[in-house]
Amino acid sequence: MTHHSPASKIRAASLALLAGTALLTAGSLPAPAAHADQPAGHGAPAGRPSYKPVLLATINVGLNPRAVAFDPDHETAYVANAGSNTVSVIDVETRKAVATIEVGKFPYGVAFVRDGDFVYIPNRDSDDLSVIDTHTRKVIKTVTVGDAPRWVEVAPDGRHAYVSSTGSGVVTVIDTATHAVTGNIPVGLSPRGIAFTPDGRTAYSANSDSDNVAVIDTRSQKVAATITVGDEPRGAFVTPDGRTLYISNTIGGTVSVISTRTRTVTDTITVGANPRGLNLYRGGRIAYVANSGSDTVSIFDTRTHRVLGDVAVGDDPRWTASGPDGDYLYVTNTGSHTVSVVTVTR
Repeated sequence: MTHHSPASKIRAASLALLAGTALLTAGSLPAPAAHADQPAGHGAPAGRPSYKPVLLATINVGLNPRAVAFDPDHETAYVANAGSNTVSVIDVETRKAVATIEVGKFPYGVAFVRDGDFVYIPNRDSDDLSVIDTHTRKVIKTVTVGDAPRWVEVAPDGRHAYVSSTGSGVVTVIDTATHAVTGNIPVGLSPRGIAFTPDGRTAYSANSDSDNVAVIDTRSQKVAATITVGDEPRGAFVTPDGRTLYISNTIGGTVSVISTRTRTVTDTITVGANPRGLNLYRGGRIAYVANSGSDTVSIFDTRTHRVLGDVAVGDDPRWTASGPDGDYLYVTNTGSHTVSVVTVTR
């Protein structure tokens, strides 16, 4: 597997497709208005650029896709297909699935490790993690983890991966050099999404049945604090500057905005129904959230926390991954067995 095609080629193709899509949709897409669930004053501010999300393409994958992730060079994306016990490999340039890999039962999370040489896939119903060699596209090892593992996130230094074991209430720590479990961190009830600060000193676990976020000191591998958020938190995302943590509250229909310095909720944003995956558009001014209950992706301004618009995607959108330079987003649609490609125009 080659890992070094020019990023400029991918960006050029993306921008060309975006330009064509914008021309085709300019007459059919309404100007973004305040979100229907958003209180007065949270619409797009007058006199400022009007941002809106746009659907660029739809990619067919396996049954009931959950998480998706790009390799470090953004040449491929791997999608965990929970309904078919497989992983789809997407060619980023052609936007087509080019390979299928059999893994464990009900694969959920996806994370690349060791500079993209391997992929970790937690399998919820077989309580293990598949290690895929990306060169051969075969499973080379199966690692037993906790009960009902879902999410996997790699620390910034690449040395460890954290896996949330929903049934065990723990985060399992894996050494990426040996693909072996080195510890378990009790965090709360039904941990889901995990996110690290850029310096790697802190990790956050969204505990869906505790309605809180565990703040993990990665050096001691202990919970240093908990932060109460909304109803059933699932998604977690830390901004590149490390100052802000976003948590999607699935039952609450909101996103909690948390200061990582004070460990307090500073704002709450009402988005679509059952929000899950969070990510950023290039530059960090705009954030995306996938709303599984309303079959949409919402965007909001990260400075004002105003919702700026929605775009319809597939059935039951779940998780997201940001493309090269943040130019676009991949969104898995569990109900329609597809991945939507979404960007932002202004």
